[in-house]
Amino acid sequence: MKKKILGSVCLVLGIAILVTTSTSFAYFTASSDPNNSISGTTINFNVDLEISTIHKATQLIPLSNSLIDDAITKSSNKCIDSKNYEVCTLYSLELTNSGDPVIIDGYLKTTSTSYITDNLKCQLFDSNYNAVSDIMTISRVVNEKKYFMSGTNMVNTQLNTNGTNSYYLAIWLTETNTLQNDDYSKNFSGVIGFESINGETIEAKFTS
Repeated sequence: MKKKILGSVCLVLGIAILVTTSTSFAYFTASSDPNNSISGTTINFNVDLEISTIHKATQLIPLSNSLIDDAITKSSNKCIDSKNYEVCTLYSLELTNSGDPVIIDGYLKTTSTSYITDNLKCQLFDSNYNAVSDIMTISRVVNEKKYFMSGTNMVNTQLNTNGTNSYYLAIWLTETNTLQNDDYSKNFSGVIGFESINGETIEAKFTS
């Protein structure tokens, strides 16, 4: 089967797929917003979220969901396949707590999208690249939070005082083994956030 090369421009964790005949190109960038937003009423909620890029894709092809583990666990050239194609983008997330012990749940929130398919996927991994969430379809509903889930349970993160937890977030376009014209010329923007059981949240934007 002929490989399809897709692409994206990141606008607040954005993905814009541009088509040129049967080939398109992608540009992913992400950085932590230094003014991460925090909301809530508990004064001892003091969690910081830092985001960094492990791999920034410049050319992207759809990837089978079963191969995402292989793509990100390599010792080098993460998200690059054997033919030198880029198959995913990978971010590092670090949560640091200087307040009271807290349990928080992570989520992605869509701020805008023009996707009409459910082919845009993501998954959360721990610091050893073990999957801690199921593969998630990124929402096409504006302002909808989609929590990281494991089965029927939300993925909980327990942060002790002065504790730090690290995660990886992988994003890719799933391979459907069909011509994916519906994924061309689309865009997505959103934020990643973490929320305590008391309602406090911290969110960070991915910016180009």
